Amino acid sequence: MRKISSVLALCCLVFLSLSNCVRKDMGDQKFQQLTDEFLEGFYQAHPVWATYIGEHKYDHLIDEYSSQAIQAEILRLRLFAEKMKSVDTVKLNPVNKVDYNILENEINSQLLRYEELRPFENSPVMYSYLIGRSINSLITREFAPLRDRLRSVMYRLMRLPALVRQAKGNLKNPPEVQTSTAVRQNRGNINLLKNDLAKVLERLPGMKDTLAHPIEVAVRALEDYQEFLEKDLLPRSKGDFRLGKALFEKKLKLTLQSDLSPNEIVRRAEAELISVRKRMFELALPLHEKMFPARQLKEKGKALENVVMKEVLDEIAEDHPKKDELLAVCRQNLKELEEFVREKDLMDLTGINPLEVDWTPEFSRGVAVAGLDSPGPLDKNLKSFFRVSPIPDDWTKEQEESFLREYNSYMLKELCIHEAMPGHYVQGFYANQFPSLLRSIFGNGPFIEGWAVYTERVMVHAGYLNYDPRMELTQLKMYVRAVINAILDAKIHAQDMTKEEAIRLMVEEGFQERSEAEGKWIRACLTSTQLSTYFVGLQEVLDLEKAYRDKMGEDFSQKEFNQLLLSCGSPPVRFLKEIILKGK
Repeated sequence: MRKISSVLALCCLVFLSLSNCVRKDMGDQKFQQLTDEFLEGFYQAHPVWATYIGEHKYDHLIDEYSSQAIQAEILRLRLFAEKMKSVDTVKLNPVNKVDYNILENEINSQLLRYEELRPFENSPVMYSYLIGRSINSLITREFAPLRDRLRSVMYRLMRLPALVRQAKGNLKNPPEVQTSTAVRQNRGNINLLKNDLAKVLERLPGMKDTLAHPIEVAVRALEDYQEFLEKDLLPRSKGDFRLGKALFEKKLKLTLQSDLSPNEIVRRAEAELISVRKRMFELALPLHEKMFPARQLKEKGKALENVVMKEVLDEIAEDHPKKDELLAVCRQNLKELEEFVREKDLMDLTGINPLEVDWTPEFSRGVAVAGLDSPGPLDKNLKSFFRVSPIPDDWTKEQEESFLREYNSYMLKELCIHEAMPGHYVQGFYANQFPSLLRSIFGNGPFIEGWAVYTERVMVHAGYLNYDPRMELTQLKMYVRAVINAILDAKIHAQDMTKEEAIRLMVEEGFQERSEAEGKWIRACLTSTQLSTYFVGLQEVLDLEKAYRDKMGEDFSQKEFNQLLLSCGSPPVRFLKEIILKGK
């Protein structure tokens, strides 16, 4: 009887376990259906972004910003916010529990965008970027035969006049910095259609006649838009580029997916700035003695630190490429960096997509010096683009020299590490391999930027350039830039930091060239919360690394830790902590 009872008890346990699995599977299935439904609606509302992701059903469409389309998207997001409440997160598997949080955060972020930030009313840059991206993605990414992609270009060109009309009707009182940037970017869009597209058509002459009229109509619409930007919108662009404390805090929480307040981030960043400058001085002092053996230093305290670090960094800045050598130097850097990563076995680069180095398209210039344009998660085995912004033709010789000194030979290596090898390029490749589309499409900014900043110090600590102290000093200067970014972000948008105060902080405390500081001021005015992701993300990754080192002790492996970070897509680091620390 006891034996039968034991068997029955075991059967009950098995049944209960199976029932629990079935319930969980049903919960996961319901969430997956909800995710698929949300993404399909997202693709339809944002077909230009869908093309980038690799969903090509909507390549013939372009985003709409009519009042009806805006209200329809708000309604869709509100309905999904309600649907999310029906999901029992207890029944979700570990991957879907993380993804639930990611999707919920994204819905709230998009609602904030549509209902409160309203870039369609105050950001002509949004339209410039949307127009340029709608065409550029189709002619640069070889996901389908050129003829098919050019047909989609034709349909989008035919829809551009409607988008221009929507932009002219929607834009009310944007900040001057937004409109002046859009003026330059829209010229790039016109050039894209007149010149870049024409070069592509030379590869398929039979399509020239087919696209001739759509190009003419679209160019005419963009030229009309250019006149609107310059003569109508620019004179009345008196809006405030600052978000204000309440809106900045709300957006920051969604961007970081963290409860850190702007004041706490600034406090930590200002303390970190003091700490990093101390390490920079320790590196710079012996270098100064070698570079300036006859120099008698009379300064004391911080004044001494500033003189020593500035003179050493100025000397390092003397070694820089010429204006027309930037792309060639970046290509050579990337080759050397990949060889070093493989030699030191820092991570697995098997099967990584090809990388092409090129100038940033005109329509997206004026925000960042460089960036990575990776293929979307649904486009497999396509190349990534490492984009570098060229020096503007209208810059003076002094501006050019200032830029080249900032992006000297050592700083360009730093930039290539961050943006490409083993920074964004490698992380983006791994993120696209993760089964969850949500993590690739709506990746967490602090993790993505935190990884890139983290790899800068990994490379230096692994002995890149044979432990050259000039390289470590440059890496720390780059990190100081990330620290200052977080201070700028909060003090500009949640407080009232002036341009003069911001430039002084970047130049005097961060040793940035004036041209770099001027560009960063514009970027900080055009964007909000993104500049905080570098510092916050790195702190989270470093905290996780320390916890993992403590756990593993002498068995800690840098490659193993790197692979663990790369293997989970791009979720917030707080979820990675549980996965990585409990996974071994």
